[in-house]
Amino acid sequence: MTPAVTIDELYIEIKKIQETMVRREDLDALLDTIEISSDPETMAMIQKSEEDIAAGRFREISSIDDLFSE
Repeated sequence: MTPAVTIDELYIEIKKIQETMVRREDLDALLDTIEISSDPETMAMIQKSEEDIAAGRFREISSIDDLFSE
């Protein structure tokens, strides 16, 4: 005969499982990061953008008009 399990014990076990589970959103974000990181062209564009920002070569866009006024 298997030993009885209380609701509290079951709850504790479920909480332990939840703590170690990977959420779908986290997995999707990880896959996106891997995809971006493994594309040399995308990484080069990101690097160039970071250099532009550091050098002050950017403009803040706060409206549609700002976007199309250039």
